[in-house]
Amino acid sequence: MNSGGEGGIESCQLLRSMVHSLPEAIAITSGDRLVYINPEFTQLFGYTPEQVTGQSLQHLLVPKDRQHEAAMMLELVRQRGRVAVDTVRMDARGNPVDVSIVLGLFTEPGHPFGLVASYRDIRGRRQSEARLQHFALHDILTGLPNRALFLDRLKLAMARRSRRKDLNHAVMFVDLDRFKDVNDTHGHAVGDALLVEVANRLRGALRPHDTAARLSGDEFALLLDNLRSMEDLRLIADRILQEFVLPFRVEGKSIPIGASIGVAMCADDHQLPEHLLRDADYAMYRAKQQGGLRCEIFDSQMQVLLIRRTERESEMRALLDRQDYAMWYQPYYQLDTGILKGFESLLRWRRQNGTFEPLRDMLQMADDSGMAMQLNRETLLRSCEQLQDWSQGTAADSFTLSLNVSARQFYHPEMIGLVSSVLDARPIDPHRLIFEISESTLNETPREALRILERLAERGVQIAVDNFGAQLAPLGTLLHLPLNLIKLDCELVASVTQHPKHLAALHSITDFGHSLGLRVIAQGVEEQAQLDALRAAGCDMVQGYLFAPAVEPSMASDLLARGVWQSPIAQA
Repeated sequence: MNSGGEGGIESCQLLRSMVHSLPEAIAITSGDRLVYINPEFTQLFGYTPEQVTGQSLQHLLVPKDRQHEAAMMLELVRQRGRVAVDTVRMDARGNPVDVSIVLGLFTEPGHPFGLVASYRDIRGRRQSEARLQHFALHDILTGLPNRALFLDRLKLAMARRSRRKDLNHAVMFVDLDRFKDVNDTHGHAVGDALLVEVANRLRGALRPHDTAARLSGDEFALLLDNLRSMEDLRLIADRILQEFVLPFRVEGKSIPIGASIGVAMCADDHQLPEHLLRDADYAMYRAKQQGGLRCEIFDSQMQVLLIRRTERESEMRALLDRQDYAMWYQPYYQLDTGILKGFESLLRWRRQNGTFEPLRDMLQMADDSGMAMQLNRETLLRSCEQLQDWSQGTAADSFTLSLNVSARQFYHPEMIGLVSSVLDARPIDPHRLIFEISESTLNETPREALRILERLAERGVQIAVDNFGAQLAPLGTLLHLPLNLIKLDCELVASVTQHPKHLAALHSITDFGHSLGLRVIAQGVEEQAQLDALRAAGCDMVQGYLFAPAVEPSMASDLLARGVWQSPIAQA
């Protein structure tokens, strides 16, 4: 370069000193030959000035698969004078280096055009970006793909099948059985460690080209690709189930855990990945209904049931939106005096023809479709309003009103807040409200059930164990629960006149309840012989068609005004 005299020499030295101190790696070429590199270039790529002077920058740094890219950059810098790009270059040892390059064109009279290339090391940034992308597509706890990545891979598999029908694949939905008990018994840290072990076993049971993903909580999904036959599918399903036969070793503890598995094979009517996952989920639900630790394959019969269920869900949503339902009330009486002690609130569905039908069959659907709390709020509000209305009469200020609470409603995180908000808004004595919770619900997670019951008891409501005797909860568990009543299972009541052992069980349960200070109420009483057996056993209250069916509010008001059971009331 032309120094331009003594001042030019000083300027050139100053410029060289400045370039030497830059934090970026700098290379300067004249023509296509290197004439200068700064120390940062040596630090980044491992080349000394003696090694590179006179060499081609493209030959030294550009990988073979990036030669076309480098040629395009040279053409662009000639046209624009400057170009920037994030790319890969090779160091002196042949290792790839992620860099951000800025190429600038300069010319000097009497010399060929030259380039100033600035390189910034972006390996740290790329690693951070890769980690962020990994976290965006993978479950942090187990390292498995998450729902988004699983659905993306499933979408690709479905696209391949649309081109080649012989490329069959299936989705397997895996839900752990009674996982909540693990968290309640051993703590969430052990629960998380168990999920990691489950993920490891699922990985080990799959073929290399299959995908295991964690969808949420204790739910996993598996994509089984390139299946040749249903026999392949069954073999893999059996292998997965076997992984849950032996207990898991977690933090020195042996923890048995089962799994309910649903499988759906991809078919022409699966237009979206979510459709296939939905069918596998439905099959899993059937497996759980059958007791768990089993696999169910989605078939045409399930398809019919799914369509029917979808229609019923739409019907249920419309019912809630239009509020086409009513509360009917079935009375229960003090057995020894015949005095009416209260009513059980029961939902009835108002059909378009004006008739009412029990809503019992749709309650499980409300739970499964996320409508449980909406329905719970409406029934609680209506029951409190009815209790408040009936309480205007001085003769009716001591009776109680009971409401059924499903498992999904009981364990819902908004349950306590809902009860509190409704009670705060209604001037009624909360002790006159009875929440009926089934024995099976309390058995699901006893520790969590105790916590919720204690919170409800703090609000002053009464608690009844519904359907007691259907499963016989551990008696030690009942000793710690803040209960007020035991409500006998209908089948036990129906059988006491036919089976001596059941009659003996009735006496034992009644004595047990009384020993805990609990009142015992029998439901489903239909015959005089049953009533006689209940009286002999010392049962406190009775309910059933022998006295009255569930009736609409106006008829319930008549029963309330009458006050005592005198004779069987004709079924409405």
